[in-house]
Amino acid sequence: MTRLVFSLLALAVAPLSAAAPIGEIAFETIDGKPAALGDYAGKAVLLVNTASECGYTGQYAGLQKLHERYADRGLVVLGFPCNDFGGQEPGTEEEIKSFCATKYSVAFPMASKVTIGGEGAHPLYRFLVEEETNPRFFGPVKWNFEKFLIGRDGQVVNRFRTRVNPTSEPVTAAVEWALMDDAGRAAALRGGEGPPALLEYRGREIARTMHWQGAPWLLRKVREQEERTSEMIGQLRLEAGMDVADIGSGNGYHTLMMAGRIGAGGKAYAVDIQPEMLRMLEERAAKAGVGNVVTVENSFWDAKLPEGSVDLALMADVYHEFSHPEEMLASIAKALRPDGQVVLLEFRTEDPEVPIKPEHKMSKEQVIREMGGNGFVLARSFDDLPWQHMLFFKKAAPPAGAE
Repeated sequence: MTRLVFSLLALAVAPLSAAAPIGEIAFETIDGKPAALGDYAGKAVLLVNTASECGYTGQYAGLQKLHERYADRGLVVLGFPCNDFGGQEPGTEEEIKSFCATKYSVAFPMASKVTIGGEGAHPLYRFLVEEETNPRFFGPVKWNFEKFLIGRDGQVVNRFRTRVNPTSEPVTAAVEWALMDDAGRAAALRGGEGPPALLEYRGREIARTMHWQGAPWLLRKVREQEERTSEMIGQLRLEAGMDVADIGSGNGYHTLMMAGRIGAGGKAYAVDIQPEMLRMLEERAAKAGVGNVVTVENSFWDAKLPEGSVDLALMADVYHEFSHPEEMLASIAKALRPDGQVVLLEFRTEDPEVPIKPEHKMSKEQVIREMGGNGFVLARSFDDLPWQHMLFFKKAAPPAGAE
């Protein structure tokens, strides 16, 4: 980010450009001085909309701990008092400043009060909530103490809703990663530590992974009736000798059917994050006499498949659980052969009659948006399953002139 401090007068007469870097957006400090995020060039910034009379006001203590722990390493905690939610920040700037210092010993910088929603929303928050300017973490702020993490390069790299405590592992892991240089990140990856998890992505909440102890549900007797799985497998158009991957295979409900279609001349990679699931799958494969299944215990950010190894990768009701959607899609793309396809099954958000929790559903529009943002284009779809979207994607052609 370039160090640019715009005056409030200039801000009033010049509308925010959708393409304007976030570092160029001016605000006023709690002491009434002009400032901009560009003042913190080269630092990571945690933006938080605060309130003094909220049930979550105690998070000031956690924010101060973050400041004390990470300020010397390059983190700026930046509070934006706001009275939008429940009228819980009614005081003046002087009253807010005194309250924060007396009650929580706040030493991190604070801004003057801002409005977040509606026509009078501050340009900084307009930038943060609109898809055009913040495509990975857009969406309205719903309550006090929501947190946006901006990396050293000025890009929004994570977002945490109100209930996520400032000193919780998701926040501290994201801060640690944002403060690392490239060499530090490379060393972390070599040591088995990956990028921080996301709790939401492109306007949706990321669902939690189903625990392996729930595996019997995957083999329920009514699954064929509910989902018409045999019809879905037929739509994959598998051929003898193909190599395929079942990403998030669980105990192998789909894997074994795919393995049967491709025959002994093909490989069916069963990829799962939980080794307990893979052990169940191996037992089921051995019992069924299926010898062409290869189990792969992946990481949250890497499918761990050989490069250029598969003709088709199936993700059946699992993509919405990916805590690292971009990294996982990149690793799957790398594993595909040139004409390979990725197939997503997702329970339909558009149908309220589908008896699945909302965070475990996705709309077709949402799936296409996320896949398109990660280098895939829709090749075809099958829309006749009872509960699920079935969407086929291929890798987008590289831009003209790209190597």
